[in-house]
Amino acid sequence: MGSVPGRARHLESAVSICLLAVVFIIGVVIFIKQSDYDMSRFGISSTPIELSSQPPTLTREEKPALTSLKPQGFDALSETEVYEPENLYEKINGKAPLYIDSGFVKLFTQRFISESDEDLWMELFVFDMAYIRNAFSIYSLQKRPDSEDLADMQFGYKTSNSLYFVHGKYYIELIGSSESGELSKAMKAAAQNIQTSLAVDKAATIPELSLFPQENLVPGSTKLYLANAFGFEGLSDTFTAQYKIDGKTIMAFLSEQPGITEAKTMAENYRKFLIENGAIPKKAIDQSLEGKTFDFYGTTEIAFSVGPFVTGIHEAENQRTAEKVARLLANKFRMFTEAVSDE
Repeated sequence: MGSVPGRARHLESAVSICLLAVVFIIGVVIFIKQSDYDMSRFGISSTPIELSSQPPTLTREEKPALTSLKPQGFDALSETEVYEPENLYEKINGKAPLYIDSGFVKLFTQRFISESDEDLWMELFVFDMAYIRNAFSIYSLQKRPDSEDLADMQFGYKTSNSLYFVHGKYYIELIGSSESGELSKAMKAAAQNIQTSLAVDKAATIPELSLFPQENLVPGSTKLYLANAFGFEGLSDTFTAQYKIDGKTIMAFLSEQPGITEAKTMAENYRKFLIENGAIPKKAIDQSLEGKTFDFYGTTEIAFSVGPFVTGIHEAENQRTAEKVARLLANKFRMFTEAVSDE
C-alpha cells in the first residue's frame, strides 16, 4: 500500500512538468507571433528600409520627361540627372545655399546635342522651387545685367549664349556651349516645348508685383528678396524695383507686413538698423518724409510705412529724385490700403 502514494507523487510531478512544457511552448508561439505581427494594420510598414548611396528613383509623376523637351534637330546627349538639397553643391557649387534657402526641392538637368554639329550642345536646368514666388526670387536675383528681356514671357530673358525664365514653380536655365544663332533658335524652341508640355499651376501669381506704381518703372527690374533684404534680418519677402526719372535710377522697395502696427514697428526697426550701421538723419525736402530720410555714406535712404506696407528708397544717388519716387510709393499704397478697407 505504501507504493501507491509514491506513484501518485510521480504522476503529479509528470503532469506538472507537462503543464510547464505546454505553457513554455505557448509562450514561445506568442513571442514568435508578436515578433512577426502585421503592423500594417496600424498604418506602420514592417518592411525594412533599405539605405542606398545611389540617387532615389523618381516616379513618372515626379520626374519631368526632359528628353521629350528637346528641340527639333537635337538629340539627348545624356541621361536626366537629379539633384536634391544634399548634393546640389555638386552641380552649382557656391550658389547652392541661395537656392536651398529659397525653397529649392529638386534640380533636373539634361544635355542636348545638335544632330548636324557635335560642337553645338546645350544643357537644360529645371529647378523645382516649390512655389512661383521662390522661382521668381531666384530668377530675379540671378538675372544678368547684360541681358535682353523676352517679350513673349512675363519673366524671361536671354544673353548671347543662354536663356532664363520662370515657368510656374520652376526656374529654368538653358546654357549653350557657344554663341550661335542655331543654338539660340534651338533654346527658344526648347523653352516653348517646356511651356507647352511641363504642367504647372497657371493660376499662381505674385500679387505684390502689381502694387508698384507703373509710371517710370524700369521694365524687368523687379527683384524679390525672401529674407534679409539689405542685410536686415527683419525684412523678409521684400520686393525691389528700379525707377528712372530725370535720367537718374532709383531703387524702391516694398515689404508687406501682417498689419498696420507690425508695419510701423518694422519701419522703425529698419531705421534704427540704418543708424546703427552709420546712417545719419538728414533734412527732408518733403516735410512728410522728415525723420524718415537718411544720409547713408553719401546716398539717400528713405524708410516709412503705409498701412501694412514697409516701403522706401535704397541707396539713391540723388535725394530730390529719391523723395519724388517715395511720394509715388506713398500715394499708391495709401490708395490701395483705402480701397481694400472700403471693401
